[in-house]
Amino acid sequence: MNGLQPWHWLVLLAFVLPFVFGLVSANIAKKKNRSEIGFLALGFFFGVIGLVVALVVSPGQPKPPPGMRGVTCPRCNARQYVWPNGGDYECWQCRTRNPLAV
Repeated sequence: MNGLQPWHWLVLLAFVLPFVFGLVSANIAKKKNRSEIGFLALGFFFGVIGLVVALVVSPGQPKPPPGMRGVTCPRCNARQYVWPNGGDYECWQCRTRNPLAV
């Protein structure tokens, strides 16, 4: 017999498509600064639902530059990057001085 048997299509659908959905979901999540592994698992186990969630989820916070850490001003909620060895920092938006929590 030539061609694919009916059970070959079942194997294709059961094993190849989850990997495709997982990889596409992880790629979308990476572009949105989200967890690649988490969305890989979401796309693998839930297929189209995981892909739709990856498409509609809001972008995450960008990673801080090397050697810096991200903090949020307690007064105005502005996100900024500061050096971790400084004792305090001045918010770029509201200009208040805030202590740097450890």
